[in-house]
Amino acid sequence: MNKYILVFVITFLVITTSIIKNSTRELENKIFNSNEKIKILINRKEIITLQNDYLKSPQKLFEFKNKFLGNLEVLELRKFKYLSQNEKK
Repeated sequence: MNKYILVFVITFLVITTSIIKNSTRELENKIFNSNEKIKILINRKEIITLQNDYLKSPQKLFEFKNKFLGNLEVLELRKFKYLSQNEKK
């Protein structure tokens, strides 16, 4: 009788240990994934904040336009000739 109780207790302990270990592993995976998502969001927030701080004033935008775009002229659509698909070049 004592042998059966001992075997039952050991079996019960092994099964509960296995269940607890498995659930703990799943929780650790969820925590890791959540931490990685948080890191990505923090990085994205920092980039957006940097862009917002750097391009905050319209004065800076006009400076960048003049610096990088130079003397680009605005093209008027009326000056373009539209060709249909059937016309040859």
